[in-house]
Amino acid sequence: MVDDFGTGWTRLVSLSGDLWLGLAGGELYVGSHDAPIRRVDRARPTGLLPLLERPRPAVIAELRQCERDVGLGDGFLVAFIPFGAILAEAVASELDYWVHLALDWLEEYSEKNVATGLLSKIEHAAWATQHARHRSRHLSKRFAG
Repeated sequence: MVDDFGTGWTRLVSLSGDLWLGLAGGELYVGSHDAPIRRVDRARPTGLLPLLERPRPAVIAELRQCERDVGLGDGFLVAFIPFGAILAEAVASELDYWVHLALDWLEEYSEKNVATGLLSKIEHAAWATQHARHRSRHLSKRFAG
């Protein structure tokens, strides 16, 4: 994470290659090493799907370190980033790759209502593979119990 207060661009987490998730003007952006490129649509954060390619604990740990580095309150960035919408976007893609990454994250997800809704969509989706539906059903039972 680097603060560049001259441009107002604060890199938070590497998404992939040269793309970063960061803050500029109090908003989330996808950007390069040097500057923000496009504002993240919090309702449809497609550009943040690459976060799911990393283990959830690693992403959360990196965000908490960023909070300490810039003096933000504990949990601020974790609450500010729309993880529920990222997971919903992965499921809405109907692509097995993103769905399985979302399922990996849902195994450790704490927002029960979001998780159960997404798991139900996968479990009953005609487009989902048998493996995805089975994993979803298994996780649904864990959230119910």
